[in-house]
Amino acid sequence: MNPLKKKTLSPKFSDLLEKLNKASEKKQMSLLLDHPWDEPIDNVWLKKKENISIYGTPYYDLASEEERRLLSVYETGAWWYTFIVFENLVSEYYMKIVNHGSLKRFPEVVKYIHHFCKEEIVHAMVFRKAMNYFNIAPFPVPLNLREIYSHNASMSEFPLKAIYLTILIEWLAENNAMEDCNSKEISKLSRAIAVEHHKEEARHIEWGKNMIREFIDVVPDFLNEAREMTAPMLRSMLDMSISSIMVYARVGFKDKAFKNYKELIPTVLNAENRKRINSKIMAPMMRYFIEIGICTHENIEVWKANGFEKDVEDAVEYFKKKSANEGDIDNVMDKDYD
Repeated sequence: MNPLKKKTLSPKFSDLLEKLNKASEKKQMSLLLDHPWDEPIDNVWLKKKENISIYGTPYYDLASEEERRLLSVYETGAWWYTFIVFENLVSEYYMKIVNHGSLKRFPEVVKYIHHFCKEEIVHAMVFRKAMNYFNIAPFPVPLNLREIYSHNASMSEFPLKAIYLTILIEWLAENNAMEDCNSKEISKLSRAIAVEHHKEEARHIEWGKNMIREFIDVVPDFLNEAREMTAPMLRSMLDMSISSIMVYARVGFKDKAFKNYKELIPTVLNAENRKRINSKIMAPMMRYFIEIGICTHENIEVWKANGFEKDVEDAVEYFKKKSANEGDIDNVMDKDYD
Protein backbone atom coordinates (compact mmCIF):
# COMPACT_ATOMS: atom_id res chain seq x y z
CA MET A 1 0.00 0.00 0.00
CA ASN A 2 1.21 3.49 -0.83
CA PRO A 3 2.47 4.94 2.50
CA LEU A 4 1.06 8.35 1.53
CA LYS A 5 -2.46 6.95 1.77
CA LYS A 6 -1.91 6.18 5.45
CA LYS A 7 -0.06 9.40 6.22
CA THR A 8 -1.42 11.73 8.89
CA LEU A 9 0.23 14.99 9.88
CA SER A 10 2.32 15.01 13.04
CA PRO A 11 1.15 17.25 15.92
CA LYS A 12 4.31 19.35 15.55
CA PHE A 13 3.69 20.05 11.86
CA SER A 14 -0.01 20.66 12.47
CA ASP A 15 0.88 23.25 15.11
CA LEU A 16 3.27 24.94 12.67
CA LEU A 17 0.61 25.05 9.95
CA GLU A 18 -1.83 26.67 12.37
CA LYS A 19 0.79 29.27 13.31
CA LEU A 20 1.64 29.95 9.66
CA ASN A 21 -1.97 30.31 8.58
CA LYS A 22 -2.77 32.65 11.46
CA ALA A 23 0.28 34.80 10.68
CA SER A 24 -0.76 35.17 7.04
CA GLU A 25 -4.35 35.94 8.00
CA LYS A 26 -3.18 38.60 10.45
CA LYS A 27 -0.82 40.51 8.15
CA GLN A 28 0.29 40.23 4.55
CA MET A 29 2.51 42.59 2.59
CA SER A 30 0.87 45.67 1.12
CA LEU A 31 1.95 46.99 -2.25
CA LEU A 32 1.33 50.56 -1.11
CA LEU A 33 1.87 50.74 2.65
CA ASP A 34 4.95 48.72 3.63
CA HIS A 35 7.69 50.55 1.71
CA PRO A 36 8.95 54.17 1.57
CA TRP A 37 8.00 54.88 -2.05
CA ASP A 38 8.94 58.55 -1.72
CA GLU A 39 12.66 57.91 -1.18
CA PRO A 40 15.11 59.71 -3.55
CA ILE A 41 16.70 57.66 -6.32
CA ASP A 42 19.67 59.85 -7.24
CA ASN A 43 23.12 58.55 -6.32
CA VAL A 44 21.79 55.75 -4.09
CA TRP A 45 23.31 52.33 -3.53
CA LEU A 46 20.88 49.41 -3.67
CA LYS A 47 23.19 46.91 -1.97
CA LYS A 48 26.19 47.08 0.34
CA LYS A 49 29.38 48.26 -1.35
CA GLU A 50 31.33 45.27 -0.01
CA ASN A 51 28.81 42.90 -1.61
CA ILE A 52 29.06 44.06 -5.22
CA SER A 53 30.60 41.28 -7.25
CA ILE A 54 33.93 42.97 -8.01
CA TYR A 55 34.67 43.96 -4.40
CA GLY A 56 37.92 42.42 -3.21
CA THR A 57 39.21 41.86 -6.75
CA PRO A 58 41.61 43.92 -8.91
CA TYR A 59 38.59 45.02 -10.95
CA TYR A 60 37.30 47.08 -8.04
CA ASP A 61 40.20 49.51 -8.42
CA LEU A 62 39.64 49.70 -12.18
CA ALA A 63 36.07 50.92 -11.72
CA SER A 64 35.03 54.47 -10.91
CA GLU A 65 32.90 55.11 -7.83
CA GLU A 66 29.89 55.77 -10.06
CA GLU A 67 30.44 52.50 -11.92
CA ARG A 68 30.56 50.68 -8.59
CA ARG A 69 27.31 52.34 -7.54
CA LEU A 70 25.65 51.46 -10.83
CA LEU A 71 26.81 47.88 -10.36
CA SER A 72 24.97 47.84 -7.03
CA VAL A 73 21.85 49.11 -8.80
CA TYR A 74 21.88 46.66 -11.69
CA GLU A 75 22.95 43.62 -9.68
CA THR A 76 20.06 44.28 -7.30
CA GLY A 77 17.72 44.91 -10.21
CA ALA A 78 18.74 41.62 -11.80
CA TRP A 79 17.87 39.88 -8.52
CA TRP A 80 14.52 41.63 -8.37
CA TYR A 81 13.64 40.57 -11.88
CA THR A 82 14.65 36.98 -11.14
CA PHE A 83 12.31 37.10 -8.14
CA ILE A 84 9.50 38.41 -10.36
CA VAL A 85 9.83 35.54 -12.82
CA PHE A 86 10.36 32.85 -10.19
CA GLU A 87 7.54 33.93 -7.88
CA ASN A 88 5.11 34.03 -10.79
CA LEU A 89 6.20 30.50 -11.74
CA VAL A 90 5.79 29.31 -8.15
CA SER A 91 2.28 30.73 -7.89
CA GLU A 92 1.21 29.16 -11.17
CA TYR A 93 2.67 25.76 -10.33
CA TYR A 94 1.39 25.62 -6.76
CA MET A 95 -2.15 26.44 -7.86
CA LYS A 96 -1.88 23.58 -10.34
CA ILE A 97 -0.92 21.35 -7.41
CA VAL A 98 -3.99 22.50 -5.49
CA ASN A 99 -6.28 21.97 -8.48
CA HIS A 100 -4.77 18.57 -9.21
CA GLY A 101 -5.76 17.35 -5.77
CA SER A 102 -2.58 15.58 -4.71
CA LEU A 103 -2.69 17.41 -1.37
CA LYS A 104 -6.45 17.30 -0.75
CA ARG A 105 -6.00 14.90 2.18
CA PHE A 106 -4.15 17.67 4.00
CA PRO A 107 -6.51 20.70 3.97
CA GLU A 108 -4.35 22.82 6.30
CA VAL A 109 -1.44 22.42 3.88
CA VAL A 110 -3.68 23.47 1.00
CA LYS A 111 -4.90 26.45 3.03
CA TYR A 112 -1.34 27.63 3.55
CA ILE A 113 -0.49 27.16 -0.12
CA HIS A 114 -3.30 29.61 -0.94
CA HIS A 115 -1.68 32.18 1.39
CA PHE A 116 1.74 31.32 -0.07
CA CYS A 117 0.59 32.01 -3.63
CA LYS A 118 -1.18 35.25 -2.77
CA GLU A 119 1.94 36.50 -1.00
CA GLU A 120 4.17 35.54 -3.92
CA ILE A 121 1.96 37.44 -6.35
CA VAL A 122 2.18 40.60 -4.22
CA HIS A 123 5.95 40.15 -3.87
CA ALA A 124 6.33 40.07 -7.63
CA MET A 125 4.24 43.25 -7.90
CA VAL A 126 6.48 44.99 -5.33
CA PHE A 127 9.66 43.99 -7.16
CA ARG A 128 8.24 45.19 -10.47
CA LYS A 129 7.21 48.50 -8.90
CA ALA A 130 10.72 48.86 -7.45
CA MET A 131 12.32 48.26 -10.84
CA ASN A 132 10.11 50.93 -12.37
CA TYR A 133 10.84 53.28 -9.45
CA PHE A 134 14.59 53.02 -10.01
CA ASN A 135 14.24 52.97 -13.82
CA ILE A 136 15.73 49.47 -14.17
CA ALA A 137 14.73 47.64 -17.34
CA PRO A 138 14.19 43.85 -17.13
CA PHE A 139 17.07 41.43 -17.62
CA PRO A 140 17.08 38.11 -19.48
CA VAL A 141 16.28 35.24 -17.13
CA PRO A 142 18.28 32.00 -17.32
CA LEU A 143 16.40 29.27 -19.16
CA ASN A 144 17.06 26.74 -16.39
CA LEU A 145 15.02 28.85 -13.97
CA ARG A 146 12.00 28.83 -16.27
CA GLU A 147 12.25 25.07 -16.76
CA ILE A 148 12.71 24.08 -13.15
CA TYR A 149 9.21 22.71 -12.65
CA SER A 150 8.52 21.33 -16.12
CA HIS A 151 11.75 19.30 -16.00
CA ASN A 152 11.74 18.22 -12.37
CA ALA A 153 8.19 17.67 -11.19
CA SER A 154 5.13 15.94 -12.50
CA MET A 155 1.49 16.55 -11.69
CA SER A 156 0.93 12.79 -11.44
CA GLU A 157 2.99 12.41 -8.27
CA PHE A 158 3.12 13.87 -4.79
CA PRO A 159 4.86 17.24 -5.31
CA LEU A 160 7.59 16.92 -2.65
CA LYS A 161 10.40 17.35 -5.17
CA ALA A 162 8.86 20.55 -6.54
CA ILE A 163 8.41 21.91 -3.03
CA TYR A 164 12.03 21.06 -2.23
CA LEU A 165 13.31 22.81 -5.35
CA THR A 166 11.22 25.87 -4.54
CA ILE A 167 12.59 26.09 -1.03
CA LEU A 168 16.18 25.62 -2.20
CA ILE A 169 15.86 28.58 -4.55
CA GLU A 170 13.91 30.78 -2.13
CA TRP A 171 16.21 30.03 0.80
CA LEU A 172 19.41 30.71 -1.12
CA ALA A 173 17.94 33.84 -2.70
CA GLU A 174 16.69 35.15 0.64
CA ASN A 175 19.99 34.56 2.40
CA ASN A 176 21.72 36.36 -0.47
CA ALA A 177 19.30 39.28 -0.49
CA MET A 178 19.56 39.81 3.26
CA GLU A 179 23.35 39.67 3.10
CA ASP A 180 23.29 42.28 0.31
CA CYS A 181 20.57 44.66 1.41
CA ASN A 182 19.91 44.49 5.14
CA SER A 183 21.98 47.59 5.83
CA LYS A 184 21.15 51.14 6.90
CA GLU A 185 23.96 52.39 4.66
CA ILE A 186 22.02 51.76 1.43
CA SER A 187 18.76 53.09 -0.01
CA LYS A 188 15.99 52.91 2.59
CA LEU A 189 13.64 51.61 -0.07
CA SER A 190 16.00 48.85 -1.18
CA ARG A 191 16.48 47.72 2.41
CA ALA A 192 12.74 47.83 3.11
CA ILE A 193 12.03 45.72 0.04
CA ALA A 194 14.48 43.06 1.26
CA VAL A 195 13.35 43.07 4.89
CA GLU A 196 9.58 43.19 4.27
CA HIS A 197 9.89 40.47 1.65
CA HIS A 198 11.86 38.32 4.06
CA LYS A 199 9.21 38.48 6.76
CA GLU A 200 6.88 36.43 4.56
CA GLU A 201 9.55 34.38 2.81
CA ALA A 202 10.73 33.26 6.26
CA ARG A 203 7.35 31.61 6.71
CA HIS A 204 7.52 30.05 3.25
CA ILE A 205 10.96 28.64 3.97
CA GLU A 206 9.95 27.15 7.33
CA TRP A 207 6.86 25.61 5.72
CA GLY A 208 8.97 24.05 2.97
CA LYS A 209 11.66 22.78 5.35
CA ASN A 210 9.01 21.13 7.47
CA MET A 211 7.11 19.71 4.50
CA ILE A 212 10.32 17.85 3.66
CA ARG A 213 10.78 16.70 7.26
CA GLU A 214 7.15 15.55 7.36
CA PHE A 215 7.01 13.59 4.10
CA ILE A 216 10.61 12.54 3.41
CA ASP A 217 10.01 8.99 4.66
CA VAL A 218 6.84 8.34 2.66
CA VAL A 219 7.78 9.64 -0.81
CA PRO A 220 9.78 6.93 -2.62
CA ASP A 221 13.13 7.89 -4.16
CA PHE A 222 12.95 11.54 -3.04
CA LEU A 223 15.94 11.30 -0.71
CA ASN A 224 18.18 9.60 -3.27
CA GLU A 225 17.31 12.20 -5.91
CA ALA A 226 17.91 15.05 -3.47
CA ARG A 227 21.31 13.63 -2.55
CA GLU A 228 22.33 13.59 -6.20
CA MET A 229 21.03 16.95 -7.38
CA THR A 230 21.34 19.37 -4.45
CA ALA A 231 25.07 20.17 -4.46
CA PRO A 232 25.43 20.76 -8.24
CA MET A 233 22.20 22.75 -8.33
CA LEU A 234 23.32 25.03 -5.50
CA ARG A 235 26.74 25.52 -7.10
CA SER A 236 25.07 26.58 -10.34
CA MET A 237 22.65 28.90 -8.53
CA LEU A 238 25.37 30.56 -6.46
CA ASP A 239 27.59 31.21 -9.46
CA MET A 240 24.65 32.42 -11.55
CA SER A 241 23.66 34.88 -8.82
CA ILE A 242 27.13 36.40 -8.42
CA SER A 243 28.06 37.66 -11.87
CA SER A 244 26.26 38.52 -15.08
CA ILE A 245 27.66 39.61 -18.41
CA MET A 246 24.40 41.46 -19.07
CA VAL A 247 24.78 43.43 -15.83
CA TYR A 248 28.40 44.35 -16.56
CA ALA A 249 27.43 45.45 -20.06
CA ARG A 250 24.65 47.65 -18.74
CA VAL A 251 26.98 49.39 -16.29
CA GLY A 252 29.24 50.21 -19.24
CA PHE A 253 32.63 50.04 -17.53
CA LYS A 254 35.17 52.23 -19.33
CA ASP A 255 38.21 50.08 -18.57
CA LYS A 256 38.75 47.49 -21.32
CA ALA A 257 39.59 44.82 -18.75
CA PHE A 258 35.86 44.46 -18.10
CA LYS A 259 35.37 43.25 -21.69
CA ASN A 260 37.55 40.19 -21.09
CA TYR A 261 34.85 37.99 -19.58
CA LYS A 262 37.03 34.87 -19.66
CA GLU A 263 39.20 36.44 -16.97
CA LEU A 264 36.61 38.65 -15.26
CA ILE A 265 34.04 35.95 -14.42
CA PRO A 266 36.43 33.39 -12.81
CA THR A 267 38.14 36.16 -10.86
CA VAL A 268 34.82 37.33 -9.44
CA LEU A 269 33.56 33.81 -8.67
CA ASN A 270 36.75 32.80 -6.85
CA ALA A 271 37.36 36.01 -4.89
CA GLU A 272 37.91 35.47 -1.16
CA ASN A 273 35.27 38.09 -0.37
CA ARG A 274 32.71 36.16 -2.41
CA LYS A 275 33.68 32.88 -0.74
CA ARG A 276 33.08 34.53 2.64
CA ILE A 277 29.62 35.72 1.58
CA ASN A 278 28.76 32.34 0.07
CA SER A 279 29.72 30.60 3.31
CA LYS A 280 27.30 32.81 5.25
CA ILE A 281 24.57 32.08 2.70
CA MET A 282 25.18 28.33 2.82
CA ALA A 283 25.69 27.80 6.57
CA PRO A 284 22.04 27.34 7.66
CA MET A 285 21.23 25.36 4.53
CA MET A 286 24.13 22.98 5.05
CA ARG A 287 23.07 22.31 8.64
CA TYR A 288 19.62 21.41 7.31
CA PHE A 289 21.02 19.08 4.64
CA ILE A 290 23.00 17.19 7.26
CA GLU A 291 20.05 17.06 9.66
CA ILE A 292 17.67 15.44 7.16
CA GLY A 293 20.26 13.20 5.49
CA ILE A 294 20.76 14.95 2.16
CA CYS A 295 24.45 15.46 2.94
CA THR A 296 26.00 12.26 4.33
CA HIS A 297 29.33 10.45 4.49
CA GLU A 298 28.18 8.42 1.47
CA ASN A 299 27.80 11.42 -0.86
CA ILE A 300 30.42 13.76 0.61
CA GLU A 301 32.46 13.60 -2.61
CA VAL A 302 29.59 15.25 -4.53
CA TRP A 303 29.68 18.18 -2.11
CA LYS A 304 33.47 18.42 -2.32
CA ALA A 305 33.38 18.32 -6.12
CA ASN A 306 31.04 21.31 -6.11
CA GLY A 307 33.16 23.41 -3.76
CA PHE A 308 31.29 22.92 -0.48
CA GLU A 309 33.90 20.99 1.50
CA LYS A 310 34.50 23.79 4.04
CA ASP A 311 30.74 24.37 4.43
CA VAL A 312 30.22 20.69 5.22
CA GLU A 313 33.07 20.73 7.74
CA ASP A 314 31.62 23.78 9.50
CA ALA A 315 28.15 22.19 9.69
CA VAL A 316 29.52 18.90 11.04
CA GLU A 317 31.47 20.81 13.68
CA TYR A 318 28.29 22.64 14.70
CA PHE A 319 26.45 19.38 15.36
CA LYS A 320 29.38 18.03 17.36
CA LYS A 321 29.05 20.98 19.74
CA LYS A 322 25.25 21.26 19.77
CA SER A 323 23.59 20.25 23.03
CA ALA A 324 20.63 17.87 23.02
CA ASN A 325 18.19 20.50 24.32
CA GLU A 326 19.33 23.32 22.02
CA GLY A 327 16.66 24.68 19.67
CA ASP A 328 16.78 25.21 15.91
CA ILE A 329 19.06 28.23 15.44
CA ASP A 330 18.04 28.33 11.77
CA ASN A 331 14.32 28.81 12.31
CA VAL A 332 14.10 32.01 10.28
CA MET A 333 10.70 32.86 11.74
CA ASP A 334 12.38 33.59 15.07
CA LYS A 335 14.76 36.23 13.72
CA ASP A 336 14.24 39.99 14.00
CA TYR A 337 15.45 42.05 11.04
CA ASP A 338 14.13 45.48 12.03
